[in-house]
Amino acid sequence: MENALFNIAILIFAGVTSQLLANKLKFPAIVPLLIVGALLGQFQLLRVDMLGRGLQTIVHIGVAIILFEGGLSLRRVNYREAPKTIRNLITIGTLLTWILGATAAYFLFPDLQDPSGLRIAVLFGALITVTGPTVIMPLLKNVKTKQKVSTILTWEGILIDPIGALLAVVTLTFIETSSSGGFLVREFIRSIAIGFSIGIAGGLLMNYVLNQRRLITWDLRNLFVLSVVIVIYALSDWVQHETGVLAVTIMGLLLGILKPLGIDEIESFKGQLTTLMVSILFILLAAKLDLQSIVDLRWRGVAMLAVVIFVIRPLNVFASSMNSDLKTNEKLFLSWIAPRGIVAAAVASLFTTTLSHIPEFASQASYLETLTFLIIGGTVFIQGGTAKWIGGMLDVLQPEPRGFLFVGASAPARQLAKAIKAVGFNVLMMDINRNNCRTAKREGLDAIHDDAIAPDTLEEVPLDGIGNLISITPNTEVNILACQQGAKVLGTEHVFRIRLQEEGEKQSDEKMLRDEGILLFNEELTYGALQQRLRQGWQFYSKTTDHEIIQHEGEATDEDFIPLFYVQNERLELVTPNMNVPSGVQLVCFGTTQEEIEKDSKEETVEQIDLNREEEEESSEGPDEEKVD
Repeated sequence: MENALFNIAILIFAGVTSQLLANKLKFPAIVPLLIVGALLGQFQLLRVDMLGRGLQTIVHIGVAIILFEGGLSLRRVNYREAPKTIRNLITIGTLLTWILGATAAYFLFPDLQDPSGLRIAVLFGALITVTGPTVIMPLLKNVKTKQKVSTILTWEGILIDPIGALLAVVTLTFIETSSSGGFLVREFIRSIAIGFSIGIAGGLLMNYVLNQRRLITWDLRNLFVLSVVIVIYALSDWVQHETGVLAVTIMGLLLGILKPLGIDEIESFKGQLTTLMVSILFILLAAKLDLQSIVDLRWRGVAMLAVVIFVIRPLNVFASSMNSDLKTNEKLFLSWIAPRGIVAAAVASLFTTTLSHIPEFASQASYLETLTFLIIGGTVFIQGGTAKWIGGMLDVLQPEPRGFLFVGASAPARQLAKAIKAVGFNVLMMDINRNNCRTAKREGLDAIHDDAIAPDTLEEVPLDGIGNLISITPNTEVNILACQQGAKVLGTEHVFRIRLQEEGEKQSDEKMLRDEGILLFNEELTYGALQQRLRQGWQFYSKTTDHEIIQHEGEATDEDFIPLFYVQNERLELVTPNMNVPSGVQLVCFGTTQEEIEKDSKEETVEQIDLNREEEEESSEGPDEEKVD
C-alpha cells in the first residue's frame, strides 16, 4: 500500500463499486461510500497520507467539477416555486446556523471557553452552514420527494456551498489577523464580488466560444469545458483565496441560462464525471477520518450532533419559511434533511492544518476537523439513512412513477396508450399537432399540446406519476430527440421508441440505450406495420401466457401474435427485442383475436370440405368418362 498509484487505483475502484452497490440496493450512495472508505482507512488498505500534497489538488478539482455541474443543472423555472424560502435559507438560515453552531460548540466544550477557543468555535459555526450538493443530489435521486421540496433542497445545497465556504475563509482570515468586525464584512463582500465577476466573465467567454461552430470540434467540446472549469477555479482562487467555489458555480448557472450549442452533451458528460468525483472524494473523506478522536468526544459530541439536527436546522427552516405556502409536513421534512458534504470536510482539513502552525491555536485546532467530521458523518448516516422512511411518514414522497408519457398522439400511439391505460397505468400524450391532441382527449386520454423535443419542455411540464417515455411518431429523428430529452428527466433505461421501416437492422443496442432510446417490440412491428395492420383489423388483446415466449432479434416467433407488454407484480414491462416473456403473466398482444382465429379456422374447414367434395366428384366422374370412351 506504499505506492501512490496503487492507492489511487483502490480509491477509484472502491468509489465506483460503492455506487453500483447503492444503485442495486436502492440506497443513498453516500452511506456505502462512507462505510467502505472508513473500512479501507481503518485497515490501512487505503493510505491517504501517501497522496501528500496531491490530496488537496484532487479535492479542489473534484469540488470545482461538482459545483460547476450543480450550477449547470439548476433550473430557473423550478426556482419560481419557492423563491422566498430559498433566498431566506441561504441568507437568514446561514446566519442562524453560524451563530447557533458557534454558540453550542463554545458552551459544550470546555477547551473552547477562552478567547482563542471562541474563535475556533466561530470558525466551526461557519463550516457547518453548508449542505452540499455532493450529498443532497445523490440523496434526492434515491428519495423522490414532491417537486417543491426537491427544488428547495437542490437550490439550497448548490448555492449555500460556495457562500458557506467563502464565509469560512473570511472568518479564518479575520481570526489570523485579529481584525475588526468591519474587516470581516468588507472581506466577505469583496470575496463575493470577485467570485461573481470571474464566474460571469468565464461563463460569457465560454458561451461565445461554444457558439462558434468551427472553432472547437464536437469531440473536444467536453474536454475543453472541463479544462476551462479548472482554469477558472484556479484563477479565482489565485486572485482571492477560496473564491473559486463561487466562480465555477456562477459560471455553470450562467451557461445553464444561456444554453450554448451542445450544452446538453456537456451536461451529460459532467454528470458522469461528477458521480466519479463524488465517489472519490467521499472515499477519501472517510478514509482520512480519525474515528478515535470522534469517540473521545463522548456525550459532548452526541449533544453537539443532537443540537445541530434537532435544534439548529428546524429553527433555520421555520424562520426561513415564514409566510410561505409550505405545509407543516414539508417544513418538518426540510428540517430533517441537511447532511453536510465534501466542501465542509475539505475546508475543515485545510483550516486545521493552517491553525495547527499558529501557536495560539495549536492545542485547539484539532477540534475544528473532529467536530466538522462528526457533523458530516452524523448527518449523512442519520438523515441520509432515514430520509425515505421520514419522507413516507410525513407524506412528502412522490408515488412510484409508473405512468407513461407518449410523444406523438397519432392513431397507432393512441391505440397503444389505451391498451396501457386499460390495464391500470396512467397515460399522458404530447403532440405538436392540435388535432391529434383533441382526438386523444375525445377518446378519453390526457393530452398536452407541446413540443417534446424542445429544450427544457420535459423538465417544465408536470410529470407527476410519469416514469417512462414512449416516442411513437413517423419520424426517426423526432423519436431519437424525444428520447434524448426524456433521458435527462427519467433516465436512459426508461425511454423507448418504435422502430421505423427505413432504419438499419444492424444497429448497436448499447448505442440505442445510451443515445437514442430503447427499441420496442420485435423487428416485424415497425410504425408503418402497426398502422397498416390496425387498418386490416388487427387488435390489442390480453391473454395469460401458459408458456415462455422466446424472442430472437430478426426472427419471428412461433406465435400468431406480436407480444407488446406484460404486467407482473403490479409493474408493466414493455417487450423489447430479444426479451423473453415469462409464463403465467398477463400479456397484451397485437394480432387477430381468438374469435377471428376461430372464424378463420371455420372458414378454412368449410373450404377444405368443399375442396374434398370437388375432388370426390372429379374422381367419380373419371371412370364414367373412360367407359364412354
